[in-house]
Amino acid sequence: MGRSLNFRRLGLGVAANAYDKLVIAGIQLLLVPVLALHWGIEVYGTWVLLSTIPSFLSASDLGFASAAGTRMTMLASRGETEEVVRVFQSAWVVVLASSAIVSIVALAAVWLLPAEFYPASTEFSLGEIRWTLSLLVVYGILCLQGSIFVAGFRCAGLFAVGAFCVANTVLFENLSVVALVVFGCGPVYAAVALLLSRCLALVVQNVVLRAKVPWLRIGFSEARRAEVRDLWGPAIALLAFPIGQASYLQGTALALGAATSAAIVPLFTATRTLSRVGLQLAQLLTHATMPEFSAAVARKDDKARVAMVGMVLITAFLIVVPFSIVLSVFGPEIVAAWTRGVIRPPQDLALVMAATVLLGGFWNPLASLIIATNRHASFAYPFLVFAVATIPLSYVASLWLGVTGAGLSILALDICMCVVTMRKGHTALFQVHELSQFFNGLKLKVGLKLNARRVKAGRHSNRM
Repeated sequence: MGRSLNFRRLGLGVAANAYDKLVIAGIQLLLVPVLALHWGIEVYGTWVLLSTIPSFLSASDLGFASAAGTRMTMLASRGETEEVVRVFQSAWVVVLASSAIVSIVALAAVWLLPAEFYPASTEFSLGEIRWTLSLLVVYGILCLQGSIFVAGFRCAGLFAVGAFCVANTVLFENLSVVALVVFGCGPVYAAVALLLSRCLALVVQNVVLRAKVPWLRIGFSEARRAEVRDLWGPAIALLAFPIGQASYLQGTALALGAATSAAIVPLFTATRTLSRVGLQLAQLLTHATMPEFSAAVARKDDKARVAMVGMVLITAFLIVVPFSIVLSVFGPEIVAAWTRGVIRPPQDLALVMAATVLLGGFWNPLASLIIATNRHASFAYPFLVFAVATIPLSYVASLWLGVTGAGLSILALDICMCVVTMRKGHTALFQVHELSQFFNGLKLKVGLKLNARRVKAGRHSNRM
C-alpha cells in the first residue's frame, strides 16, 4: 500500500487537473455572456451577488474534509489502511453534523431577514430572490459532501479520478443552467438545475469510489473521537482559507455593490474571472502534486520534496508572466469581445488584476504545498485577517476610485501574502540552500543537454 513518487501518476494528475481547469475556465467564460445577454445586466448582477452564498458555505465543514485528506494520504503512503478508514469516517461524521446545523440556520435566515437586506431589483421579486437563495444554500451544503469523497480518491493515489469526477460535475451542472437560461428560464430554475445536478453527481462519485477503493469502507462504525481531536487543529486552520477566499472573492463584489451599484459589479467580476483563469492554469501542477508531496513528507523523502517545490515554482512562473502581460494590455478588449460588448472594464482595472495574477501565481502554489503537509496554521490566520480586511478596504477604495478600488484591495492582499508565504515556506517546505541546489542542478542538466546538441550539430556540419 505504501507508495513512492510515480511520474506516471503525477502526469495523469496534471492531465486531469488541466481538464478540470479548462472546464472551470470554459464555464466561466460561457456563463457571463449567456446570463448577461438573456437576463439583462441588472438580474445578472443580482444573481452574481446571490451566488456568492455557496462560496461562504464552503467553510461549514470546519476544514475537516481537507485536513482528513492530507492525513489519510500520509497514512496510506505508509500502508496504514485501517487508520485511513478511521480518519475517513470520523471526518465524515463532522462534515454531516456541521452541514445539518448550517443548513437550518442559513435557511431560517433567508426567510426571516427583512426585505431591506436583499438587493433591490425591478425585475427580480423578493419571493424569487428568497427561493433562489434557499436553493443555493442547499446546493452549497451538498457541494461539501463531495469533498470527503475527493479525499478518498486522493489518499489512494487516484487524484486524477477524483479531479475528473469533480470537473465533469461542474461541467454538467453549469451546462444545465446554460440550457435553461437559453430557453428563457430565470434564476430560480437555474438554482434548481444546480441542486439536482449536484445530487446526481454525488451518487456517481460514491459509486466510483466504492468500485475503485473497496477497502475504504463508507459508513460511521469506525468513527472515533480521538481522530476528531487529532484533526481539530489542522482543520480549524484550514477553515481560514474558504472564509478568506469567500471574503476577497465574493466579499469584495458585495462591498463594491454597496459602494456603487449592482450594475457596476459585473465590470469587476468579469475582469476578475478572466484573471483567475491565469491563476488556475498556474495551479495545474500544484494540485496534482499535493498528494505526492504529502506522501513524500510522510516518507521523509527530502530529494522528492525539494524537486516538487522547484517544479511547481517554475511551472507557475512560465504561465503567469505571459498571461499577466496579455491581461494588462488587452484585458478590456478581451472582456468586451467575450461578453459581446455588454461589459467593458477600464484599462486601469485590467492593469491591477494583471498584477494580482503575477503575485498570486507565486504565493498560491507555495501555500498549497504547505497545506499538503498540514503545517498551514502559521500562515492561515494571517491570510484570514488580510482577506477579511479586503471587504472594508474594497468599500472605501470603491467610493474613491470606483471599480478599480475593488481590484486594488485584492492586490494589497496578494502583496501581504507573498511576504508571509515566503517566510513560512522557508521553514515548512524548503531551506534556501536546498532550493538553490535544485535550480543549480537543473541549470547544469540544461547546460549539458545544450552542449551535447551543439557537439552533435558540429559533427553533422563537419560531415557536410
